[in-house]
Amino acid sequence: MKKEETIKKFYDIKVDKEYYEKLKTIDYSEVETTLDEIFKDYIYYDHETLYSLSLSATYILIILQEPSLYKKIFFSSFSIEDLDNDPTLSDEIKKYIYMLFDKDKHFQDYIPQLINRFGKDKLLAFILFSFRFKDYLKNYNKRFSGFSNPLSDDLLKLFLNTLGIKENDEILTLYSSSDFIIESFLKNPNITIINNSCVSIDESLISNNIKSEIFRDKFGNPQSTFEYFKDRVSSKQKIDKIFLNLSIISYNKENNKEATIKYRDMIKNNFIFQDEVIKDSSLEWLFHILAINHLKDNGRAISLVEKNILSNPKNKNIRKYFIENGYIESIILLPENILIHYPVSLALIVFSKKNQKIRFIDASKFYKNEKIKVDIINSSAKNKKKAVAMIPDSDVNKILNLLNGNNVTEISFSKKIEDFSKNNYNLDVIENIDILPNFENGVELKKVIKNIIRGSQIDAKELNEIRTYDVTPYIYLTLSNINDGIIEFENIEEYLTKIPEKQEKFCIKNNSILLSKIGNPPYKIAVAQIPDNKKIIASGNFAIIEVDEKKLNPWYLVAFLITDIGVKILKKAYIGSLHSSLSIKKLEDTIIPILSIEEQNKIAQRYFEKINEIKEIKKDLNGKIQITKEIFKKYNGGLA
Repeated sequence: MKKEETIKKFYDIKVDKEYYEKLKTIDYSEVETTLDEIFKDYIYYDHETLYSLSLSATYILIILQEPSLYKKIFFSSFSIEDLDNDPTLSDEIKKYIYMLFDKDKHFQDYIPQLINRFGKDKLLAFILFSFRFKDYLKNYNKRFSGFSNPLSDDLLKLFLNTLGIKENDEILTLYSSSDFIIESFLKNPNITIINNSCVSIDESLISNNIKSEIFRDKFGNPQSTFEYFKDRVSSKQKIDKIFLNLSIISYNKENNKEATIKYRDMIKNNFIFQDEVIKDSSLEWLFHILAINHLKDNGRAISLVEKNILSNPKNKNIRKYFIENGYIESIILLPENILIHYPVSLALIVFSKKNQKIRFIDASKFYKNEKIKVDIINSSAKNKKKAVAMIPDSDVNKILNLLNGNNVTEISFSKKIEDFSKNNYNLDVIENIDILPNFENGVELKKVIKNIIRGSQIDAKELNEIRTYDVTPYIYLTLSNINDGIIEFENIEEYLTKIPEKQEKFCIKNNSILLSKIGNPPYKIAVAQIPDNKKIIASGNFAIIEVDEKKLNPWYLVAFLITDIGVKILKKAYIGSLHSSLSIKKLEDTIIPILSIEEQNKIAQRYFEKINEIKEIKKDLNGKIQITKEIFKKYNGGLA
């Protein structure tokens, strides 16, 4: 056999499904620890982490196990020119051997001691699995900088089954990691994957049936994502499946605005769109336009995004376009912290064509946390643990079953296209699943109240000037003063020397309702019972509701609003997710059940009585707590 054939045969490693499963069982930890130790003091230039350097070194070690190639490089006057002109070496081999001579020739001094130290299987196992999610978690601290965000096995299963890849499909992936590509190939060997970035493994390791391409133009030159889409748009080429990992866009802040303008202009120039549809659209939705126009009629695309783009006002018009054209098949709300570096809540949008309804799945509670130690990200996080959400395999199956079903449950719902105009084309999963009952006696809140205002927004400097530690008739009420539906006057600390004339309008009237303006459920709410000779102003963190007591008993309203259904209704009046804020307009438009005033009074009286019972229990509890503080003083024999 010729020498060049020997080299080719030695390196012609193809990892099929059976070999892949075998390699999964191999412990490669010795490879990683050895390389970490040997290269710990090496300056690795283009490699952002020691780990990425170790990966390249591992490829070199596999290649150099072939004796003639090893001798050729280390025992002759081998040069870069020899490497470029040698027909016996494949491009893959050349790529890694080039490292031995690139920038720092001392790199080759590290290699001879490692030749044949590890078997080929162990080296391959390190290459194929060290970037996988669980292995990445184990080494999170040393791999954090500059490396990809791998998908857990549960997400891979969910995404691949949702996408439904078939034999001979052509798949486009944006910002996906190597694990998605490998699993796609092993599940369906005869497919073509087009990717917008290099992955962390050499695809020549996988089956010969693979066709994997980095974005290139018709001349074979590398393309940017923008240039790729521009070419595809002009040639009207379509594709079977698309996976967009767009959750990372929000973390790439530097060029986001510039990229958004560029893609918006491309869409304007190539598609017929009214300017109002895309003028305020975020970059994610612009990518979705390109994806749906790039998709075959029977194709499917999935996009992993931050959930805020499903409901924020600026994307309303583009959401309307996608909804009314039947381009959205389903949306899955995923748990927070499912990606290692992204703690925000993410959603998976499933796109296809000719949909008459949209399926919503709330999978946000389908997880178990795995803790990892974080000790290098920043000084404030040192020695702390980070929770990463894992979706159990059984829950992945539940999600897939719900996705393919049509039944209504607490976490799943299908909504007709024509119904979205009623909620401003909001695609938030919780908003669409939490369907509120239609009350036979339902009335808009604004029709049974006199007024809703925000509490005092007194300037901090002015407030400090009139604060006092002395008990006075004037009180400044804060959120901490309301607990369990009760204003705890006995714990008031914010007294004022006076109430300025401009603040008089914020004085709380008897039987007004105080509702926290910020926060998440359970919301702080109470009916104000103002003590004699006291004047109270509420802080700006309250909404003050003055009801029309001829139509609505305030105690009845609060009794309703603290029920499960009442809290759901209130929640829809709050805007935002992390720091929700009450919209007075939304609160005014809220529908509540209005009984006859006699029926209201019965419920109100019962609630009022229970609140007074709670007051007495708290008073008794506070008394007992005070007694415990005096026990030592009473029985210490004069020690203190």
